[in-house]
Amino acid sequence: RKLLKKIEEQTDIIVKSAYVSIQGAYVGYVRNTAVIDTEDGSVTAGIIADLLDKTSDIELYEDEHLIDVIPIKYIIDDTTATTDPYGAEAESLRVEADVVTASEDAVNRITGCLNAAGLEVDGFIPFSAAMMGLLPDYEQESGSTLLIDVGGSVTEFSVYFKNYPFFSSSVPVGGDHITNDVAAVLKISPEEAETIKRDYAIATAELVTNNVDVAVFDLEKGMQQLVKIRNIVEIMEARIVGLLNIIADRLEKEDICPEKIDRIIFSGDGLASFNGLDILCREIFNAPYLSVDFSRVTGMKGCYTYASGMVMYISGLLPLGRMDSRIEKKSFLSEPQPEQGSGILSGAKEKVRGWIARFRE
Repeated sequence: RKLLKKIEEQTDIIVKSAYVSIQGAYVGYVRNTAVIDTEDGSVTAGIIADLLDKTSDIELYEDEHLIDVIPIKYIIDDTTATTDPYGAEAESLRVEADVVTASEDAVNRITGCLNAAGLEVDGFIPFSAAMMGLLPDYEQESGSTLLIDVGGSVTEFSVYFKNYPFFSSSVPVGGDHITNDVAAVLKISPEEAETIKRDYAIATAELVTNNVDVAVFDLEKGMQQLVKIRNIVEIMEARIVGLLNIIADRLEKEDICPEKIDRIIFSGDGLASFNGLDILCREIFNAPYLSVDFSRVTGMKGCYTYASGMVMYISGLLPLGRMDSRIEKKSFLSEPQPEQGSGILSGAKEKVRGWIARFRE
């Protein structure tokens, strides 16, 4: 409510509905395929929407909620594979897709929170889907990527195979825990610990070559103390190694061999700026680390990478009928509003309402 009020005060915009993120720990994927005949020999947005609707028709457990369908590839007339069939001449169109499900309990809790704040939920966007379009191209067609997004209190991670989500989960550990460890061990304030973490963003003590003293204020003694940089880095390294080991263990439990991962990428503000991640990736996953500056990709600060990916992801689905989030401009509330549903894509949007509505049921 505070955030919505702040948006209204600063922009004169009243937000009525929104797409919302959902943690990877609550998300699952079911590979499915479907085929549809075209009406007049060409692939329209409506045909694609109907095909995705057909693909989403899977049997769900009582505790599962359908939230998305991610096309992997389309096949025109059972001969030509493509990722974008729109406008193609075809008698039939087949799709291979991942049907994305989520925990019914998680969906209900998130929906309840947003409803309590006065918002309706337009849809759910998992981390793996949001970040899919932000990953750098990979030359190997069968290459695999482990993306680790370290936030303040939660770390999301996803494995992509052939540039599409294969597995995702999350760990309730983030950058704030590194800060808290530094504060607890050195007996300093969280604010000072956060500053030290950012000033000495080193993931492994073996990179410390100039082990100078750092002055900190000991809250218990009420006076300044001198601490070696190596001691600070060792505190942070213990938490980082612990986090990465948890991720490695999760992957092995899912029969995903970390050594088979071709590259590891970090995002988020919690860890991406640390030096020495390449060393830890080699030690723990036996996989190479790839540094990616997502701020150059999105034009936003690192902490907004996930949100930027969500916007880019859902905007690409609007032509297929995903509903626009409802906002109102305060100064225009009294003016006549344009009619809805006009335009070339309105028919397609109406056709896709069915499967979108099912996501919200």
